[in-house]
Amino acid sequence: MNNRLLAVGIILCIVSLAFIGTVQAQTITPGVRPGMVFDYHLSSNWSSSDPYDSVPQDLVIVNQTSHVEIRISEVNSTHVTTANICYFHDGTSTLDRGAINLYTGEVTNLQASGSYGFAAIIGANLNVGARIHPNGDDTLTILDTATRNYESGARTTNHVRITDNNQESGYIGTRDLYFDKETGILVEQVDKTETTTTPSSVVKITWKLDSVIGADNWVVPEFPVLTVVPLLLAAIAFATIVYKKKSK
Repeated sequence: MNNRLLAVGIILCIVSLAFIGTVQAQTITPGVRPGMVFDYHLSSNWSSSDPYDSVPQDLVIVNQTSHVEIRISEVNSTHVTTANICYFHDGTSTLDRGAINLYTGEVTNLQASGSYGFAAIIGANLNVGARIHPNGDDTLTILDTATRNYESGARTTNHVRITDNNQESGYIGTRDLYFDKETGILVEQVDKTETTTTPSSVVKITWKLDSVIGADNWVVPEFPVLTVVPLLLAAIAFATIVYKKKSK
């Protein structure tokens, strides 16, 4: 269980950021509010040039994860506090609590041990070129904005990319994060690590938002009622005609 907690903690610490005290002019506005609940599905893929190579242990643990639930507990002008529940296929779960500083990206753990905060929340309505943490030292900016489709509905997203090309260690790492523009919450994350040494391998871990609770402006598309009624009437009429023909 300790290894599982550690691996889940690494996953939940999505962006590792340090604090610096430089004051920037950019203003960050929280887009989430207490009571919102975001549910994520995790998936992974792995391939290796060595047919006898073993699946990395971290991926085994990811595949044991049923889903991750992020509950927004408290929100103020600078911090968002969350309760992070990780559910496993064997029926067990873990609960962690933490707070993210929207200006610096610094995550504070609110439990004595085994606790990891959720770092994948940024300010709302950021534009292309804006820093996601104006007082932090990560210098990450919004690369582009586009509409993407999810189980919870189509959303306008802000895209951030982190790359780590380590030629000496022989790996290339890419992390693409897509944040809902209106709320600043993560809707998708794709981590891809390619090992260039022998045997070569590719690891891919994906987070996707499945469902949302408590967001009035987050409407999951449903089949329109006005469309259902005419179709139902048409189906009944068709069935009646067929029945009459068979009777004759």
